[in-house]
Amino acid sequence: MDPISRLDALVMPLRADVVSGAAVVARMGAEVMRRAARWIEAEGVEDFRRSLVHVGVKVLEAQPAMAPLVFLVRDILQAVFDVDDVDAARAAARAAAARFREGVETRAQVVASTAAARLPREGDILTLSSSSTVRGTLLYNARERKGRVVVLESRPMQEGQLLASALAKGDVPVVFAVDAAAATLVPDCAMVLLGADSVGDLGVVNKLGSVAAAQAAQRAGVPVMVVTDETKILPPGFPQDVADDRPGEEVWRGPGGVKIWNRYFEPVPMDMIDLVVTEVGSLSADDVERHRSRISVPDELKAWALERSSFPHPDS
Repeated sequence: MDPISRLDALVMPLRADVVSGAAVVARMGAEVMRRAARWIEAEGVEDFRRSLVHVGVKVLEAQPAMAPLVFLVRDILQAVFDVDDVDAARAAARAAAARFREGVETRAQVVASTAAARLPREGDILTLSSSSTVRGTLLYNARERKGRVVVLESRPMQEGQLLASALAKGDVPVVFAVDAAAATLVPDCAMVLLGADSVGDLGVVNKLGSVAAAQAAQRAGVPVMVVTDETKILPPGFPQDVADDRPGEEVWRGPGGVKIWNRYFEPVPMDMIDLVVTEVGSLSADDVERHRSRISVPDELKAWALERSSFPHPDS
C-alpha cells in the first residue's frame, strides 16, 4: 500500500466516529500519530517533521471540532524539535503520542473528581450527548447524590442512549428524553451539565442542543457547568469548526427536493456558562481567557489555524 493510501486508511476510522466525545477521539488520534510515526519515510529530521505535520493536519481535518487533537499534534512536534536523527525523532514522536494517550485517561479522572464535588447534592441534573468526562463526573461518588440525571437523546446519532445506559449500569437514576423537551425539563433541574469538544473564541463548542439547554437554564436561573480538561481549551485565533456538514440520510431519507441540514456541533457563548471545571479547578470566563492567552503552539499549527480560519463558510 502506498503512503497516501496507508495514511487515509489510518485516518478513516477517526473521521467515521460520529458518536464518541473528545476524549475518545483524542485517544484514537494519538494512536494514528503513533502508528504513522513508525512507517513515515524521511531523508532527515526536517523531512520527518514535515511529514508529521502532514499527518497531523490529516488528523485535525478528520475531526475539526475536537480541540485535543491540536494539543496532540503540538506535543508530538515539540518532542522532535531538537532531535538529531530520524530514528531518534521517530522514537520521540511515538513516545509523545503514547504519553498523550495515557494522559487523556488521567486528566479525565482528575476532572471527574474535581467536578463531582461541585455537583448539587440534591435535585436533577440535565445533560446531553455522550461525553466520557460528563459520564465520569456523574458516576463519581454517585451514591452520595439524591436526584436523577436527565439525558437528552442527542439526535441524529442518539448517543444520549450510550450515556443513559452507562449511568443506569452505575445505579444512577436516569430519565431519558427527546431533545425538544429541554425547555420544559430544565426549569425543574438543579443544574445543566455540559461537556466540551473545544473552548475558544466562539465559546464552548458542544453537541447541538447545548445552546437550547443553556438558554432554558439562563431563563430559569439554573446554573450551567462545563466539565473539560485543558487540552480542549484553544489559543486565541484557532478555529472551532461547527460547519462540519454530515450526511442528510442520518436525519431522514426524505423525498427529492428536500435539503437536509445535519451538523453535530454548536458554540455556547461564555456568558451562558456559570462555571468551567478542569483538572486544575474551577475557572470563570475571565480565567479561561487568561489561560488561553498563555498557550503556545508551534508555527506549523499557527499556520494551519490561520489557513483553516480563512476557509469560506459553506453557507456564505
